[in-house]
Amino acid sequence: MDVQSAPVRSEGLGSVMIRGPRGAFRWTAYVLAVTAFAAAVPTPLYPIYEQQFGFSSGILGLVFGAYTAGVLLTLFFVAPQAERVGRRRMLYLGMILTAVGAAGFAFAPGVVWLGLARVISGMGVGVTTSVATAAMSDLEPYRDQHHVARVAVAANFGGFAIGVVLSGFLVEYAPYPMELVYLLPVLASLIGLFAVYVTPETAAALGSNLRIQIQRISVPPTLRRWFWVAAGGVAACYSIYGLFAALMPSYLRSDLGISSPLAAGAFVALMFGMAAATQLATAQIHDRRALLVGFPVLLGALVALVLILPLTLWTLMALVSAGLGVSVGLTFMGSVTLIDRVTPEERRGEILAGFYCAAYLALSIPTIGVAEASEAIGLTHAGILFGGILAVAVALLYLGTYRTPTPVGGGGRPRSTPDRT
Repeated sequence: MDVQSAPVRSEGLGSVMIRGPRGAFRWTAYVLAVTAFAAAVPTPLYPIYEQQFGFSSGILGLVFGAYTAGVLLTLFFVAPQAERVGRRRMLYLGMILTAVGAAGFAFAPGVVWLGLARVISGMGVGVTTSVATAAMSDLEPYRDQHHVARVAVAANFGGFAIGVVLSGFLVEYAPYPMELVYLLPVLASLIGLFAVYVTPETAAALGSNLRIQIQRISVPPTLRRWFWVAAGGVAACYSIYGLFAALMPSYLRSDLGISSPLAAGAFVALMFGMAAATQLATAQIHDRRALLVGFPVLLGALVALVLILPLTLWTLMALVSAGLGVSVGLTFMGSVTLIDRVTPEERRGEILAGFYCAAYLALSIPTIGVAEASEAIGLTHAGILFGGILAVAVALLYLGTYRTPTPVGGGGRPRSTPDRT
């Protein structure tokens, strides 16, 4: 299908929303960002939920980790149907699940409902992530796949950073904050529905008689060394994501004595915002070089985190947050561009399924682990424990990456200059 000449749905609405050759591409990136935005909104509220509903830190970790179950459920069983039933229908479903998950949080009467809302939110991410990224690849008018990967990653990190800051602001200053805050992802999802409506369908096998697909993971032997380098990088990034998002709001409240939801949101947003900015500012650094720079910086930031946690100094913690963001941005970009570069088109679904499975499983381990360990040894010591474990893992990943030669071209490619006439 020639998506460049495909008409948008509704000329009137399309002419307002779609501007320039990358208009449809940008709106699809917006849809991807909405799911990250919605997932971030509850983050400053988890310590409040813990007090309001009277559950332990261990239960809070399970609620936070329930997100992974929702992501993997739809990533493997629902999203693979997109080529047959249409990518646009899947993106509609992603926006609906995102809005329903937000409503579930707004009206949750207890911890079970929080967990259910978290699962539904994760389902929205699982439906949207691979489908939106595939659609962006087809809608990119200049076939610049590195641009696709960079924008997709920046949309995820940037959406999360914006969501957590706006959430903290409304919780601190707005009336009825525990309910009002969830209007943000609902409204963003409604705009996302319009965005999907005006963009063209890009599914390659729409309306075919293909059987229902269950996504499997398969990596050819010739690609496994490179796959494990990329998967290790993305797993490290998502582990930091889980550690930081689970640790920081409670740490600020209990150890630093900062009860402000806005401050909690700002600390988390600082890391994710720096990660997003790094994606956009280092466009010429590609896979191998990004990983070989990102891993040592990530290791240094983790060591600093472990050393600074007992000192309870918010200024130093802010610097560590920024450092973690820069290192995560570099490492994530290196992982994504490497997997994109070495994956043959006909094996993309199978390989990316394994790549994202590693990411989301890694997300849940420190999230649940810190919450469970904090009940026995305290939050600060739990953060030190898992920060130290992640530092050792990052050091090993760096050694593995350094010793694994990757295909020529990953040291930093010149910006592509396709014909844009």
